[in-house]
Amino acid sequence: MEHVGTVDARAAEAPAKPARPAARRSGGGRSARDMALSIAVLIIPIFLLLGVYRVFFAGDDPIAVDSSQTYATAKHDAPFQVLEPTGGPAGWPSISATVGKVTDGWVLRVSYVPPAKTGLQLVESSRPVNALLADELGSTARPGALESIGGRPWRSYPSVHTGARALVLVDNGRTTIVTGTASDSDLRAFAASLH
Repeated sequence: MEHVGTVDARAAEAPAKPARPAARRSGGGRSARDMALSIAVLIIPIFLLLGVYRVFFAGDDPIAVDSSQTYATAKHDAPFQVLEPTGGPAGWPSISATVGKVTDGWVLRVSYVPPAKTGLQLVESSRPVNALLADELGSTARPGALESIGGRPWRSYPSVHTGARALVLVDNGRTTIVTGTASDSDLRAFAASLH
């Protein structure tokens, strides 16, 4: 019996074998599931914030600017009669408005967003017609038919350098351009609203 107890004591005194380190998972110790959960924790709040921004704060609506002061400045300073939209399309929000003297004349530029969320820009200028049209419509723009809109003769330009369309009115020392990606009916309605 003594002999058995001695063997047990020796076994208890023997140094333990070092444990093998656990096999590491690929991907730096994280499983694909862990990575997907981490990404979801980041992405879900972003989508929630975007949804709140779009629904409650009208995040898709254009940021309107007040163009009335720009029109007032143009009417006071520009050497031509300024046309301004009234009625109908006048409710379209303007998103930028500038007026100023350039080397060869004055330029009024106001951009609008029609209800279809397309773009439309009004340009009125005393610059020489050929220079203005080349700058605004591109040198490859070709004039189309002449049409009466609001009692005035507008020249259509079916395709300009930006892939948009344009209507051009030249009268009283002023060139007026209505251009953009808006539909033909929106361009005509806007041109007809200018008084």
